[in-house]
Amino acid sequence: MDPKAGGGGEEDDCVDSGAETGGSDYSHLSSTSSELSVEEAQDPFLVSIHIIADPGESQPLQEAIDNVLAWIHPDLPLFRVSERRACRRRRKPPKGAQPALAVVLFLQEEYGEEQILQLHRTLQQPPWRHHHTEQVHGRFLPYLPCSQDFFTLAPGTPLWAIRPVHYGKEIVRFTVYCRHDNYADSLRFYQLILRRSPSQKKADFCIFPIFSNLDVDIQFSLKRLPCDQCPVPTDSSVLEFRVRDIGELVPLLPNPCSPISEGRWQTEDHDGNKILLQVLGGRLPVCLGDPRNQLALPPTL
Repeated sequence: MDPKAGGGGEEDDCVDSGAETGGSDYSHLSSTSSELSVEEAQDPFLVSIHIIADPGESQPLQEAIDNVLAWIHPDLPLFRVSERRACRRRRKPPKGAQPALAVVLFLQEEYGEEQILQLHRTLQQPPWRHHHTEQVHGRFLPYLPCSQDFFTLAPGTPLWAIRPVHYGKEIVRFTVYCRHDNYADSLRFYQLILRRSPSQKKADFCIFPIFSNLDVDIQFSLKRLPCDQCPVPTDSSVLEFRVRDIGELVPLLPNPCSPISEGRWQTEDHDGNKILLQVLGGRLPVCLGDPRNQLALPPTL
């Protein structure tokens, strides 16, 4: 969409789960710990998503994702699609199940309604499929209903949604939905992984700035679900984080952390979402000799 830094505008007060106000520019806030290096603070691939497709399906899924992300920026390899060796049987998710992972794209309203509507139409065509629609409150754009459509590519992969941005930059936001009782623990967990504090924090929502330039912001957020809703881990998708010192990190994690390949470790958050840690350097844990942490096969997603 040839994104450019936007000017001022009115804030969107239309709020939904995971697609909170997108137009705010948090560049004036402290986005990183003082311990972070410049390289870590400006790593656009600090967070990415690894998707595991059934045999023969990786190429169309990768192309579909790349085509959608190109509306934000032509070179954002934030998603990697690979294939499992054989198709797997899937359990039918509970009725009304909320996938635990979503991707929300905030697009500049100034480029015109037709471009936003065109992307919305793209998400309604195969291999994309409509997942559900949420009613939202407040003012919305006249050419969009006061509701939020969520789409998905395949079972067990993240939800996707698009929102207009009234001011500021265009945004790619990763959102993890948390159990109501686990939100505080999840916040501490991801703050530890990311080595930074959220720039915006509410009782049920927070945003971690990941990367920012003149064109685009990349963000990671947590959304606390109501008590009667339960997030379901996306069993064909894994969040991957770049970390520098796995030796210091492993003893602080709430669940076992095991190496699955050279330079990659796997653990889980408090809601059972699998997390991959890509080690960029630093010391190995002293517990490497622990039988629980012996080299394992890649995650069987």
